[in-house]
Amino acid sequence: MVDFACTALVDPRGWVLMQQRDRDAARWPGLWSFPGGRVEPGETGRDCAARELAEETGVRLAPADLTSLGEHRMVDPEGNEWTWALFAARTELAQSEVECHEGVQMLFRDPVGLDGDDVVASAVDVGALLREWVARTPAALGERRFAGVLLRDRRGWLLLQERDEHARIDPERWGLPGGHVEPGETFAEAAPRELEEETGIVLPDGVLRLWRDFVVDHRAAHGTWDRMQVFVADVDLSDDDVECHEGRRIVFVDPAQVPSLPLTRAAEQILPAFLG
Repeated sequence: MVDFACTALVDPRGWVLMQQRDRDAARWPGLWSFPGGRVEPGETGRDCAARELAEETGVRLAPADLTSLGEHRMVDPEGNEWTWALFAARTELAQSEVECHEGVQMLFRDPVGLDGDDVVASAVDVGALLREWVARTPAALGERRFAGVLLRDRRGWLLLQERDEHARIDPERWGLPGGHVEPGETFAEAAPRELEEETGIVLPDGVLRLWRDFVVDHRAAHGTWDRMQVFVADVDLSDDDVECHEGRRIVFVDPAQVPSLPLTRAAEQILPAFLG
């Protein structure tokens, strides 16, 4: 019999849903934890985890859809020792589709960063276990692949494209030059091709380097979560060197202006990560 049960809900990026607890919570005020709560009389840990997830986030999963990640021990701030059960499940939901019925906020967070002082100790203790489960339980992604290019000039400004109203994905938003990886083409081959097609810029071989992989929510346009690789380079170029073959304009943008821009779903992830 366990005292508490929690659910680690993992999105297609591999990020896990966490709740920031209220500042006046009886235990661990202000810290981040998994959605969950106390097991009620006659209730199993699995049933409790599914019930608490629905009550706190609006996400309803059948108990059978939860994967057990074992029972664990924790000690609360008063020194009391408890047993708690951790369950995990995959979801295709995005941040905007998750409700917050308890605590300050509910956010999907990168599990790599869930070992800081702002996370409850019990969640930190199971971090490696959760990351291992995420790695061996990949999300079902769509077949579409995208390559993006992020160029930085001598001032530190970033080359961004303002998409027009005709774009199928994220119209009238700001994003990176780039596009679909064609059949038989690699990400590394698609990146310079897309850059040249959209901007007229041709860089010497080897200048673009792979920076990071992302999983992007393209369900509004394609009904899928898609994989995107981002390639970066520092360049000695200006707006005068850039042609705009797609969208309204493609210009170097001061990073200080990025938070005020309406960004594409991909750029919402990529730019804060790059600037951070």
